[in-house]
Amino acid sequence: MISILFSIRQWLRITLSVLYLGCIAFLSLLPSNDLPEISLFPGADKIVHTCMYLGLAWLACWSMHSELKPKWYYLIILFSIGWGAMMELFQFLMNMGRSYEFNDIVSNSIGTMIGVLIYMLMVQQKRKLDNSTI
Repeated sequence: MISILFSIRQWLRITLSVLYLGCIAFLSLLPSNDLPEISLFPGADKIVHTCMYLGLAWLACWSMHSELKPKWYYLIILFSIGWGAMMELFQFLMNMGRSYEFNDIVSNSIGTMIGVLIYMLMVQQKRKLDNSTI
């Protein structure tokens, strides 16, 4: 399974990452009255933020072949956290029922770190599999 993920062409990886980034922007900037009212438990939205940015960071690492140039990990972390902070700032500035929440930025940052870590662990696992088949 891991080998299949790493065999996908880079143009498709980048396209998927950009589409995902667009989805995050759309969902983050959608006016609150356009969002469904789903009450789960207090703090559930923080889990959603964490998962969204976990996916963003993982896709960014995957699309940029970060394992080949480790400096990409740092750039992706900075970009993802910056993107999340920018989305929160835009929510505040748009004044369309959305609000700035520092805890959302924290959740986005945690998701980013987890996404990069998962990608790094997958790369490590792939290398072990590649070395064991030689």
